[in-house]
Amino acid sequence: MVARFAPFERHEGRLSLCWPGAKLLAAEPLPPSGTAFLLLALSSVSFDGLSKTFFWLGLFGVNPLEFPGRTALIGVGSFGLVLTFILLAAVFALAVFLGQRLAGDAQSFGKAAGLLVWSIVPIALAYHIAHYLTVLLVDGQYALVALSDPLALGWNLFGTADMMVEAGVVAGAQSAWWLWNLQAGVIIAGHVLAVLVAHGLAWRLYRQPSRAALSQLPLTLLMIAYTIFGLWLLATPTAG
Repeated sequence: MVARFAPFERHEGRLSLCWPGAKLLAAEPLPPSGTAFLLLALSSVSFDGLSKTFFWLGLFGVNPLEFPGRTALIGVGSFGLVLTFILLAAVFALAVFLGQRLAGDAQSFGKAAGLLVWSIVPIALAYHIAHYLTVLLVDGQYALVALSDPLALGWNLFGTADMMVEAGVVAGAQSAWWLWNLQAGVIIAGHVLAVLVAHGLAWRLYRQPSRAALSQLPLTLLMIAYTIFGLWLLATPTAG
């Protein structure tokens, strides 16, 4: 799925450039299991962010300033992980169903859902980038250190074995400012691309422009709401 964002493609034996994500438009409808997997790819990382918020912890009487650790919240976390997936799947299915009704189309719901779910890929990818960006900036430095001495034999193949890891790269007000704006930009860009992909896929389902546009209204509203939710996750206080 991520490979569909590659800027290169092979066509008739020739390598050519293409827009990132353009190959999503040529994807075939996914079966129900594939649709569920894509929705889970988004809901799981969304809950990973939600589970650390003061809001979520407060719902279960947990003082976020005395975070007990993930082990103490296994039950709550498992419940939230499943609930987030069910809610996203239900809202997505409702958006596709309402879009079909607005377009006055008699196609099978499974085909429409299996095709339009590809528009979730840019959002899921954007959320993974935004959510794990700080982890990458710190753990990526450890990876550079290990790259020079992968077997712990005292090597220094690329001159990075003695590199000092700076965890403070993600600390402080200045770092928080550019990190938040970068994360927000990635999320917004992912949603914009998702809307464009969804419109392109709608053209495959409904050849009439008016019907294609009408079918996208519920899904567009869902994506706008999820954008707001994603930006709220970045802005709200978190613990742990």
